[in-house]
Amino acid sequence: MALSKTEKKAILKRLREQESKPLLLKKTQVRKLFAFLETKLEQQPCDHTLCHTQAWLNQNIPPEKHQVILDEMEEMGGFCDCEVVLNCYEQYDFD
Repeated sequence: MALSKTEKKAILKRLREQESKPLLLKKTQVRKLFAFLETKLEQQPCDHTLCHTQAWLNQNIPPEKHQVILDEMEEMGGFCDCEVVLNCYEQYDFD
């Protein structure tokens, strides 16, 4: 099914808003989060939750910021720990 012109405009508008919006986690924080998640996911496969992401947040980020960060991750396609690694923070260039 093809998208209508209105649907395409809405998608493009949302993408532009996301690109221009500053990210909540800094590049160094994302690096540490990804390293943490990769270690945890090597030990056991993803259970389709954000349990490890939430554990990292609990250890590294003030509690009042957790929900907005999780919301940001969901907007980027991070609905579980492995999706956070695969889909989130692609704007950062990790050489």
